[in-house]
Amino acid sequence: MENMIPCPAVDQEVFQRVWQRVMEGRDPAGSPIQSGPPVGEGDLSCACLEALIRQNSAGLPPECAGGGEPPAEPAPPAGPELPGEPQPPAAEPGPEAPAPESPGPDSAPEGCTPPSGRPCRGNDLPQSWEAPQNTDDRTARMRRHVMDALEGWQFYRHLSRRARGGCARTLNAMAGEQHREARRLAAAYFLLTGLRYWPTELLGAPAIPSYWGALRQRHQAEQRLENSFRLAADDWDDQEMLALYNGLADGCQGRCRQLRELLEQDIT
Repeated sequence: MENMIPCPAVDQEVFQRVWQRVMEGRDPAGSPIQSGPPVGEGDLSCACLEALIRQNSAGLPPECAGGGEPPAEPAPPAGPELPGEPQPPAAEPGPEAPAPESPGPDSAPEGCTPPSGRPCRGNDLPQSWEAPQNTDDRTARMRRHVMDALEGWQFYRHLSRRARGGCARTLNAMAGEQHREARRLAAAYFLLTGLRYWPTELLGAPAIPSYWGALRQRHQAEQRLENSFRLAADDWDDQEMLALYNGLADGCQGRCRQLRELLEQDIT
């Protein structure tokens, strides 16, 4: 088609013949290309001739009458967008976040959650025993007994790591028994004084030179504690305190028997 459209340096008469063939049966006077001097004082450009053919004999565009170029065609309308990834909608400003509410009186205190299994006491803990207090010999001795029970718990725990099998299980059970006794004494101390006493931070690693030596050492300690509990029971007229100290003395007697049995099993 480009060879049929006259461009610069091509005779306009060639286009006249092409035009007559395309526009056969129409008035030849309607052709924008006439014989004689060229229209527009020179050859028509290829762009003007293409515009002429697209207009289907509607005449030469006025922009080409003076040898100019036809105006640029408007850009075709944008077609429908191809399906692709959905664009997220523009974020709209939402309502401002509410200010954090101050904890109410019924809210749980920090660090106290239901899964912990511990009661939520908050700031309701009583004062520790270091606070100024009026004490007598009985309460001071009770603090000593709490510490003795905690030391026994620590001793049996470490000693169980030196044993195996049934001996280790027995020593672990004795450690649990000593821990329960310490809790009973600490609860009794609070009921008497209104102060709490649980000095686990004062515990250290016990000296265990040898397994047999540790069994003998602890057997002697249990005998001393039994005598101390029997003497402390004589200072109380309260039936609950009497039952507490008598039970502690019986526990010492039972552990002495268990320690003797451990030696008998291992002495062969």
